Amino acid sequence: TVRLHYECKGAIAGLCITPLDASTRSPLAPHDASLAVRSVGLNFRDVLNVLGEYPGDEKWLDGDCAGKALDVEAAVSHLSSGDAAFGLARAPLASRACADARLLARKPSTLSFEAACTLPVTWSTVHVTFGRALVRRSSRVLVQAAAGGVGLVATEYAQLVDAIVAATVGSRLKHWHVEG
Repeated sequence: TVRLHYECKGAIAGLCITPLDASTRSPLAPHDASLAVRSVGLNFRDVLNVLGEYPGDEKWLDGDCAGKALDVEAAVSHLSSGDAAFGLARAPLASRACADARLLARKPSTLSFEAACTLPVTWSTVHVTFGRALVRRSSRVLVQAAAGGVGLVATEYAQLVDAIVAATVGSRLKHWHVEG
């Protein structure tokens, strides 16, 4: 098994594939599950982290992923070993990743692993933001960068709750994403 890692921040060229030694894995906590990672969603934060431009001292790339549950601790009732799952994991750019299972959900069979790994951060961001803003029927919502990942989700979410959407995009080529 392997993982994508960086020895030093500052350039994408600093990324390297390193062996993931089974003997160095930490034991799972009571609410944890391990995943055989099938797909990972990269966010702009990941790029900033590798370039050394993200605040804080992140030791690995975290975030969205989808895969098959391998080991599931006893305190986890919504997932079983072998289930397809998606959510947030620690260092998911690897063959195997560990996650707090409370941040994982079963993957619907109608959703590919590639599609599932795009959902957690974007939908969570929009859900929290629109929830705090009390977006509902007839609310007016301005979605900046509506052709981007969070922008597409914000537009869809606003349409689901019957809000009135105004959107911006960076170029004429992106208009078709939001005019439909």
